[in-house]
Amino acid sequence: MKTRLTAALTAAIFSLGFATGCANGGANRTNDSGSGQNQPAVNSKLEEPVKLLLAQKWSEINEADFKALIVEPLQKKYPHIQVEMLKGENIKEMVAAGTVPDIIATWVNLIPDYQELDLVEDQTPLIKKHNLDLNRFETTALDTIRGYDKAGLVALPYDSNFNVIYYNKDIFDKFGVDYPKDGMTWEETIQLAKRVSREDQGIRYRGLEADGYGKLALQLALPVVKDGKPNLNNEQWKQVLTLAKSIESIPSNEPVPNVHQRNQFIKDRNLAMFATGNNFNLLQSDAAKGLNWDIAQYPSYPDKPNQAGMVDEHVIFVSKQSKHKDEAFKVIETLTSDEIQKKLTRASGKLSVLKDSAIKRELGADMPALQGKHLDAIFKGRYIPAYTATSKYPDAGKIMNEQVAKFLSGEQDVNTALRSAEEAIQNHIKQVDAGAGKK
Repeated sequence: MKTRLTAALTAAIFSLGFATGCANGGANRTNDSGSGQNQPAVNSKLEEPVKLLLAQKWSEINEADFKALIVEPLQKKYPHIQVEMLKGENIKEMVAAGTVPDIIATWVNLIPDYQELDLVEDQTPLIKKHNLDLNRFETTALDTIRGYDKAGLVALPYDSNFNVIYYNKDIFDKFGVDYPKDGMTWEETIQLAKRVSREDQGIRYRGLEADGYGKLALQLALPVVKDGKPNLNNEQWKQVLTLAKSIESIPSNEPVPNVHQRNQFIKDRNLAMFATGNNFNLLQSDAAKGLNWDIAQYPSYPDKPNQAGMVDEHVIFVSKQSKHKDEAFKVIETLTSDEIQKKLTRASGKLSVLKDSAIKRELGADMPALQGKHLDAIFKGRYIPAYTATSKYPDAGKIMNEQVAKFLSGEQDVNTALRSAEEAIQNHIKQVDAGAGKK
């Protein structure tokens, strides 16, 4: 799903985080249709036309999705509501220039950015007013959002990422090695990677790419800063970094500089296994034609079997500054309806955030590239609530990256790397809290 780069995922884990979900909502009822959505009321007078502005960053809503999942459904259900998707992703600059969006779609970990801009508020009054049933949504998805406002719900989810192993069947066939299977641990995956990591006829085949140590930390919902303090002096971070080095240390599996992992797998086709999030949009592109691929369940840490990661969702909310909040909420109501969630799941390869397993099981049904693929692998992993991110300590990620790079290159051991990062991040936190290092 994600087109954002690994660096963005890595940077995100360095935000303050702890998912303290305390779901106590969901008591709202809907109409008797059973769809969980309000039907438009019959109005004796013509509704006044309203034009709404939608801003997005890392939303995974492209032009085709915007048209199919938002514009066209609104034209049918609420023809007086028009939505324009603003160009660009720098919402801070938009607001500074006087363009205030009515609706914002984004990645859940970016919510703090919009809280700083005073664009975020509790959506509960709108949820109640429009009779939206929260019981339809996955509990962990709502719990993750509740971490940003313990007293309310500042956004609603509309799709969720998942993690799997993508593998190139031709590479395994070339070397006579069995394909990856569901339920493997990371160590078992590494041992399998060793059997296909080699140089053959001038081509270096890499056995495994895990999308960076940041992705491995996200699997455990593991932030660098937690409750305003460094969160590095623990066995989990040692486990993450040790695993990252074990993967890079597989003979012939060294990272390829300046070539993205997706290109190694899809274009160059010299990467046997790519353990990462949703890449279905790229795998159905022209660049992937002829690629003989399939998927297997995401590897687990040995002490957390079948835990594929933390909730990694996209969310949408009505801006606090909007002058058309009821109309804006109807956009959200439409996007999260059973009908559109099913369409999103079938045609876009994005996983619905609704509890309805029948909708989830239609994943990719209208995508030719997914026909015959082992999609059951997606549903075998479980996801824990994500930590609550913050943008308060902007240099924490950079500091951590510098120390981890020294560990991965062999310049220092894991304990030294974590200790050095902890000391530097603690100093950064003190500067920010004192007002001297705030950007």
